[in-house]
Amino acid sequence: MLEIFFCNVGDGDAILLREKRQGEPDYTMLADCGRPFVEPADGSFRKEAIYYLRQRGVGHLDRMILTHLHIDHIGGAQRILSAIPTDTLSALYLPPDGAGFVSPSFTSADKTENGLRILLDAFRDVTDCARARGCALETAQAETVRLTDRLSMTAVLPKRAIIERQKRVFDALYRNEPVNAVETFLAAKQRNLSSLMLRFDYAGRSVLITGDRYAADWEDEPIGTVDVLKLPHHGDPKSMTPALLKRLSPSVAVISCQSDPRNGKDRPNSEIVQLLQANVPQLYCTENRTLPTLSASTHNGVRIDIGDDGAIACETE
Repeated sequence: MLEIFFCNVGDGDAILLREKRQGEPDYTMLADCGRPFVEPADGSFRKEAIYYLRQRGVGHLDRMILTHLHIDHIGGAQRILSAIPTDTLSALYLPPDGAGFVSPSFTSADKTENGLRILLDAFRDVTDCARARGCALETAQAETVRLTDRLSMTAVLPKRAIIERQKRVFDALYRNEPVNAVETFLAAKQRNLSSLMLRFDYAGRSVLITGDRYAADWEDEPIGTVDVLKLPHHGDPKSMTPALLKRLSPSVAVISCQSDPRNGKDRPNSEIVQLLQANVPQLYCTENRTLPTLSASTHNGVRIDIGDDGAIACETE
């Protein structure tokens, strides 16, 4: 059986996948790690990812994958790596050998550039922690990897121009080399478009985890149909298009979101929710907020089980 648990980490992503044999975990993986701190809210179960791992008895991770460099996806990684032995840390980009710390700019007050610099500094802490704990670091490749004899993972990379720009800018910042202001701004703004997407295949079923890559950017990717879809970017207006949803044709969709929109952001968007409800048999949010077609509710997360016979069972916990 493959168990997929979408943790309620508020406005962020943390997805636990465990293949089980005779009820015991045989392969355990975490895709993204949520924020470093999730502020409690009255009436909400949201919390940091590490608490879900502990509560579910996760004492070892075969693999951790970080889809892209935003705080709501990598923020909890260092704490988890420090507490739970992890074999491999995978990401689309890794700091170069000899990478130094990246300081915020003392000459620019630009929020976008300084946000990128701070995140790169935090990411270096993550990779340093991984190495210190004996965790192997791996740059994700566009290939299919057989994780077990029944579970495979296919990485879908972003567009080549985005990957190359990101590497040029990030490497220069880590090496304290001059950076082009326009390229730096684009590398910072395109971090959602640089999301690594992951397709998992098990027992004839498929699961697609999309990071935050806006739907219009990957409408032409040859991914094919999927059974379970994790919507990108917390269900905001850019997260899905009718054409892409029709092509993917999922039977289950999950939105990682929180019941009160963070900083007034429209997540999930009411029109996106209605699009999904009209075309997907089962829709779940890690935490519902009140929308015209959705009632508010809170859960610890959304659990999806895929049996060895391919049967799919879904529930909130």
